[in-house]
Amino acid sequence: MNSQFDLDIAPEKKKILITDDDPIVASMLEAALADDFEVAIADSGEACLATVASYKPDLVLLDIEMPGMDGYTTCQALQEQSAVHFVPVIFVSSHDSLEERLRAYEVGGVDFIIKPFEPEELLQKAQIAIELKAEREQLAQEKDSMQKMAMSFLTNLGESGVVLKFLRNCFTCNDYPSLVKMAIEAMAEYGLEALVQIRTPNGTYTYTPSGQASELETSVFAKTHSLDRIFQFKSRMIINYPHASLLVNNMPIDDADLCGRIRDNAAYITEGVEASATAIMLREDVVRHVEQQKRVAQQTVAAIENLREQYRKQQSDTRYILHSLTENMEKLYVYLGLTEGQEKAVADTVSASIEQALKLFEQGLDFDGQFAAVLEGLKKVS
Repeated sequence: MNSQFDLDIAPEKKKILITDDDPIVASMLEAALADDFEVAIADSGEACLATVASYKPDLVLLDIEMPGMDGYTTCQALQEQSAVHFVPVIFVSSHDSLEERLRAYEVGGVDFIIKPFEPEELLQKAQIAIELKAEREQLAQEKDSMQKMAMSFLTNLGESGVVLKFLRNCFTCNDYPSLVKMAIEAMAEYGLEALVQIRTPNGTYTYTPSGQASELETSVFAKTHSLDRIFQFKSRMIINYPHASLLVNNMPIDDADLCGRIRDNAAYITEGVEASATAIMLREDVVRHVEQQKRVAQQTVAAIENLREQYRKQQSDTRYILHSLTENMEKLYVYLGLTEGQEKAVADTVSASIEQALKLFEQGLDFDGQFAAVLEGLKKVS
């Protein structure tokens, strides 16, 4: 089939194959068509079928009554033979019964001409049939194009589904090994072997589909993670982010379209690994800070409890000292030779001082209550 582009640069006449066992009728048909079309003649149904494959006509004019294979059988065989390359058939017959017309359409004919024919009618019907062939071929091309587009859409949808599934689930990972495993499994759904590395302040995690990477495999990441965001060398491709890299070992380089889609989807997956790894790092920092705060709180609780005990001991010791002072003073009155008034004055002075000290202890009891409140709050934190 000639394309429209070929016709524009080198116009060619459309081809018509006349099939009739009567050479006079065949010559008349040829004479009517020769000015507008390229014409070839076959004198039997068998010759028609043999000629069609090499001549590739745009239209076949087919007599019904022929020795050997008649027109109906020839047309039916022609339709089967031309399942891919459609060839319209116009039957030419001296009979015009309803039965013959129905049979002609039944076996695949597109039109019917009665002998003797009018040249103008023949030309018109031939042109219409050829235009029908062009329209049918265009529709077939459009259908094929739509089918390819639909298949491409479904393929892209399926491939995108892998990415969406990974992005939906990757943030549920609470550790790096499970995140790496999920990314490797996502790439395996494309039939690809992938290695993934995550770099954190506390260590580097490099995994292959079979588990932890070897030293050699890890060294490949060390050499390539500082390259471009996407770097491809033959069938290998690496995608780099600050904390995550994904290496594909078996890119389908023979299929440029598939290779491009996989490159895009792999980039999305790697970006998801980067985001999830960053989230895990943030969670780890939060947990680490919380643990540090707990340790500080526990140390503070211990220090305050120690101070509280020291304070209580100091209160007890001070009370004991004051009590002993009072007793010792009373014993010294006998040896000091004081008058009763002097003893009373000294006793009153000592009692007043002790009273002031006891008042300070009463205030200290409130201080002890504040200690208790602080300790209770710190224990809740720790």
